[in-house]
Parts: sequence; C-alpha cells; structure tokens
Amino acid sequence: MRVLFLCSEYEGLIKTGGLADATRALAMALQQEGVDVRVMLPRYGSLYGKPLAPYWQSVYLSLGGEPMGCAVRQLAGQELPVYLLEHHQLFGRERPYDDGQHGYQDNSRRFSFFCKAALQWCIEQDWTPDLIHGHDWQTGAAACYLKTLYRAALPNCRFVFTVHNGAYQQPLSSQEVQANELSGLHPAVRPSLLAYGLSYTDKLVTVSQGYAAELLEEPAANGLSQIYQQRRQDFSGILNGVDDQIWDPAIDPYLTHHFSAAKLAGKALCKQQLHAQYQLPQADWPLYVAVSRLTSQKGYDYLIPALEQWLISASAYVVMMGTGESRYVEALQRLASRYPEQVRFIHGFDEGLSHLLEAAGDFFLMPSLFEPCGLNQLYSLKYGTLPLVRATGGLKDTVQGLEQPAPTGISFDAPTPDALLQALNQAQQLYAQPKKFQQIRKRAMQQRFDWKTAAAAYLALYQQLRECRTEQGLGG
Repeated sequence: MRVLFLCSEYEGLIKTGGLADATRALAMALQQEGVDVRVMLPRYGSLYGKPLAPYWQSVYLSLGGEPMGCAVRQLAGQELPVYLLEHHQLFGRERPYDDGQHGYQDNSRRFSFFCKAALQWCIEQDWTPDLIHGHDWQTGAAACYLKTLYRAALPNCRFVFTVHNGAYQQPLSSQEVQANELSGLHPAVRPSLLAYGLSYTDKLVTVSQGYAAELLEEPAANGLSQIYQQRRQDFSGILNGVDDQIWDPAIDPYLTHHFSAAKLAGKALCKQQLHAQYQLPQADWPLYVAVSRLTSQKGYDYLIPALEQWLISASAYVVMMGTGESRYVEALQRLASRYPEQVRFIHGFDEGLSHLLEAAGDFFLMPSLFEPCGLNQLYSLKYGTLPLVRATGGLKDTVQGLEQPAPTGISFDAPTPDALLQALNQAQQLYAQPKKFQQIRKRAMQQRFDWKTAAAAYLALYQQLRECRTEQGLGG
C-alpha cells in the first residue's frame, strides 16, 4: 500500500508541538508494518541547510487563475522518503506559521498552495499513492481538491484526515475561498481549512477516543459540532503512542542515570542531579515538574492561582519549563521570585532538559483545559513521574486517578483553582505514603501506549478504504 503523508511538522526537522512527534512516529510505525510511506511538508527557511538527495522535480499549476511553480526536493539521510515542497516566497520563512507574534496573513494561501501542489506532484510521478493522509488544518484543502479538482486525475486515491487539535482552524473569508479554488460547504458551517478537511475526507480520525466524543458537542468542537456529528459514521479516535526509541528511561541518551520499573535507583539520582543543577535544597520533598506551551489550553489560568495559594504551606518543589504567552511567562517568573527556595521557571525549551524533568519528577503537572491526546502524560507514565491531570480528552483515556481501582496518577474534573488545589493536596498525601506511592509508580511505568498499536488501527482503516473504493465524505 502506498501512502503519502501531508503534514506541516515532522520531528527532527520542524516542530512547534506534539504534531511533529506524532507524524514522524506514525509514519515510521506504518513503514515497519510494510506500508510504502512517503512524507511531504513545506521547505521552510529553517530547513534550507538540511542535506538534500539528488532528487528534483519541478511542479507547475495555477491557483485562483494565478500561474505558480515550485520545486520538490528530497531530504538525504532519512529513514523513509521525506520530500520538501519549495516555494521561496510562501515558505522560505524561519517560522512555519507566524512571525513570533502574529500568524502570517497569507497562511490560507500558503497551505492551500501546498495542498494543491502536492496533488499535482502525485500525478506527475511514477509513484502514485493509494491514499493520502493529511494532518490538521494545514492539509484540509487537499481533501477538498482531491474530491473536486483532482477527481478525474486521481480517481482511486482516498483521503484520511487526522485532527490533532480542533481548536486551530484557519478561518477563511469568502474571497479566500474563491481565490484558493475551494468548493462549497454546508451553508451553516463557518469556512475554514479545518472545515474543508472534515467535510471532504473519506475517513476522519482524532487522536483519542475521549477527544472524539468531546468534538461531537460544543464548546469542544469550536463551532464545528454539526460536521463532526454528520461525519459520525466515518469518525473515530485512535490514541497516539510513545516513540520507544526516543522515550525510554532505560536507554534515554539524554540521561546520565538510567532506570526501569525493576531498578528505580537511577530515578532518584536524576532527581538529585536536577536539584543540584538548579540549586534546589535536597530535602525529601516531592518534585513537581512541567514542560508545556504556556497557553490557556494547558490550564495556566487556574494552575498559577492554585500554585500561588498552595505554595504558602506546601513542602514541595516545582520546576517548570515552557514558552508562550507573555502574561503566563511573567506570572511564573513572579512565582519563582516569590518562592526562591522551592520554584524554578525556565523560559524556553531544551530537549535534553525536557527528558531530565520527566526522569527527575515525582509528579507531572498537566491540568489542561482540553487535551486532544497529550504526549507528556504518556512520557511521564513511562518515566514513573505520576501525571496530575484534568479528566479531559486523551488525559482521561490514559491516566487513572486515585479513585479508580488501578490508579496511575492524580485526576480532577473541574477547571478551577480549587479543584486543582485539592488534587495537589492529594498528591502530597500520596507521597507521604511511600509504599503506596511506589506501588502506583511501578504500575504507571508498566502501562503501554505504543505506536505499533496506533499504526495497526490506522492500517485497518486504510485497508477498509482500499477495499471499499466508495465515495464518502460530504463533498464526495
């Protein structure tokens, strides 16, 4: 089976969040299952220094009547074929979506062109995909083009669309719809690139069963619940996994001290290392860690007030790393200044430090307002750092709270400082019971969320489409 991945991020090349981890890991897992997977993404300015294979293909097309051309190049040294679609004016920018403050005004044009050029490339190659797998709003236009403009040229090609985060949609004006040659949507639907992906795909997937259920209703659907409900028969949730080559405390190359559920001594040494690195006292207090984007989605509107109140009396350490909105950065910097013996905030991102935080922590703070799947709670389980999560989306699917028969973390429901404060106090009480705490830690480390399972579910979906060869999707 020949499958083309269309994506805007790919781990090791360009990454702003979990999308990059998921696209690479799933592509690799599918390849291991015998699928001929090839990946295409834009050649951003930050990728110009990457070594290229000899492959070169010019692609010419028009978009809204404007003649346009691009080049498709192949990266050298990749585990599977990775192609970069090059258009200097549209993609030769260091950042993929924004200038650091605001989204690019021409994002709808940029990614509509990416989608149409990718389909045009497909018909000009010796290699034609049986199926195109698009990821998030950046590839939504491709589902529409495949069922309209390229229906005759690629009659047997099917489309699978994965929603990694339905909050990001890239709304379209009526002028943008026309200029980008996009067809009609249901009159009640607000046009966006995400909406086109949802409406025209053959099969629709999101990254956990919990999030799939939430997207059927507002406010989680962000105005698109009607489409999700209409596509219910073709809509499913497939949980993301963990890349064991990158995230495994027994072999993690970023760690000085390794450990496993059977041999936990290395985890205590990682905690000591982090304390020494950030000049925290070595008292036997629980260590709470966090690595995340600093946005409202991640729960910072109630996490920061809860920490401010909790740290007045709590015997605990908190080390957090992230980038994002300035209001949260400033609030966390004030929190660290207020509690210099207990709190450290690292403004930025460092891959090695993210691994050390997962290894050193006793609890991982992930109280998200919503979370399609989440990856850090999966890493935390594997590293024995009990996730403290809000019961939403993929967090609810993967972390069992203390009230469950076989708990693997701490869970709370209401998105409020008081509810989170109670969860923090629960964690403190658990840590004060060493035997019970270690029992839950070992159970957490024995959980398995692997990409092989996810790949098998996607492959079953692919094969279903290949066998049916029937037109599905509202735009079909």
